[in-house]
Amino acid sequence: MQELQVLPVRFRRYARPLGFILLAGVTVYGVHQFLTGDLTSVLTSWRGKGPSLLGAQGVAVLGVVLNGVSWMWLCRVFGIRVWDARGVAIYLSGHAGILLPVHLGNLVRPEAITRLGRGSLGDCLRVEATFFVIDGAAAVVVLAGLGTYLVYPLAAGGAALATAVVLFLTADRLTALLSGTRVTLPDKFWRQWSVLGLLLIGMAQWILHGLALYLVAWDLPGQVGLVETLVAAPLSSCLGVGTGSPGGIGAVEGLLGTGLKIMHVPTAHLALAVAAFRLVTFWVWLPIGWGALVIVNRCGPQRA
Repeated sequence: MQELQVLPVRFRRYARPLGFILLAGVTVYGVHQFLTGDLTSVLTSWRGKGPSLLGAQGVAVLGVVLNGVSWMWLCRVFGIRVWDARGVAIYLSGHAGILLPVHLGNLVRPEAITRLGRGSLGDCLRVEATFFVIDGAAAVVVLAGLGTYLVYPLAAGGAALATAVVLFLTADRLTALLSGTRVTLPDKFWRQWSVLGLLLIGMAQWILHGLALYLVAWDLPGQVGLVETLVAAPLSSCLGVGTGSPGGIGAVEGLLGTGLKIMHVPTAHLALAVAAFRLVTFWVWLPIGWGALVIVNRCGPQRA
């Protein structure tokens, strides 16, 4: 908790409420954007599509579970205690901020961890930064392998492996250059088998993300393919985050629509498919995140 003491008293007094006001503001904005869409036509068109949506939702839940296991595993590496019910609530509370740009909503978790006395702010920020890098690297490896598969299937495995090696060597070099700074990571961090395990979990999570899109769109008119959807879903999410728009709203939907259009899905079905996919993989987690945030804020510091 020493890191928090260096902040001005007035800043520490107002930073937390101002942060929640910002979080609430972008949440209201995002929900408004969603509700002002043409929900009637979407719901009407999806009558009888319950099993597809249920399957996509189940896959999305599994992806979030894997993502949570990866985050909690990384917290343990840095000595942060989250392997219990409160830790699960802290992880889920990050979804309250999914509408903030570039995953900044995940910074809700360090605030909760430090307030509950489960770890230092510095270690929490290292976890979030490292987790962001590993998650991004996993997406790049998946896209490299599947993208190569679409062009030359036999080279897909090699492309994915080469991409992973390059990314890890680059990260290892950057870590060495940052040695001695506040973002220092343990020596040879990127060469540990546990980090490779985190990358594999991240890759599985991104594949499940694409599988959710396939389950939503597989029976639509057109030429919807499994590999194509496995590429389209993570690619649109990554590019959408890169735009800096709240939750990637607008950008992700546009990119998904473009991807489905390339698969020759009729225009009349695009809004339907995109809305359903975003519902099960994005919007449904917003109220869950806020519920978890309420639970976390009611918790007091853990007694030794």
